[in-house]
Amino acid sequence: MIDTLIIPTTEVPERLQAALLARIETGDIELPLLPDVVWQVMDMSASDDTDARKLSELIHRDQALAGHILRVANSPAYMPRMPILSLQQAISRLGIVQLAEIAFAISVQTRVFEVPGYEQEVRSLWQHSVGTAAYASEVARRRRKNVEGSFLCGLLHDIGKPITLQLLVDEQRALGYTLQTAAAAAIVEAYHTHVGGLLAAQWALPSHVSESIVYHHDYLAAPTHTEAAMVTRLADLLSYHFLMPDIFNAESVFEHPVIADLNLYPDDIETLLAMRDKIQAIIEAMS
Repeated sequence: MIDTLIIPTTEVPERLQAALLARIETGDIELPLLPDVVWQVMDMSASDDTDARKLSELIHRDQALAGHILRVANSPAYMPRMPILSLQQAISRLGIVQLAEIAFAISVQTRVFEVPGYEQEVRSLWQHSVGTAAYASEVARRRRKNVEGSFLCGLLHDIGKPITLQLLVDEQRALGYTLQTAAAAAIVEAYHTHVGGLLAAQWALPSHVSESIVYHHDYLAAPTHTEAAMVTRLADLLSYHFLMPDIFNAESVFEHPVIADLNLYPDDIETLLAMRDKIQAIIEAMS
């Protein structure tokens, strides 16, 4: 029994809640898959002997992915001095790891962040995820810890939300219910870390990424990667403030205990908050 899965609203019919909980507890969820080429790209990015030609040849197996990568690489976010015309140029300018992160993000967006009927909500979720990834890299840079791994932690921290939303859509259709937006949001918020954990297990994600998905709201409970979960949590807050400053004001960031837990100072947060143009450019490039 999953004790933490409690819906904080009375607007969800018991039959629907029971059906959702049963499927989540048993893992009876159709989890999305990413193309094999993306996993091969990630494996190559972690290898010491990968070269630009081999990586370029691999990505060219998926022409849609290759074209999308070139579009992102030529965006203002990555400030190319001259147009990037080939994948080998992109790899040379951006580096193998950053290009692999872009490829992974593109695939996640197209394979996971798609829920018919909830296009605007999912777009907002995606923008928040990209913003969190961008901020996570910057927070890790200030901490001088695992900058490369932090991007994926931030990008995937809410990966359970679109999957939970799709599950909810399917169950509503099967049972003949139509929930109000607030009730649907409550379900997604309540279940998303557990569902994200199921996906992390199926995708065999690295443990620091998996723990950031499951524990970013309760980072001190992370079994072995507390710092990764803390970095993700702060990036999560920064991204919310960036995208919704009227709801998540700067005080809500400064007052959060994660800042002290990361041994950061107000000047550090001010510097992070001042990166608005850079974060905006990355979100626009990936959207």
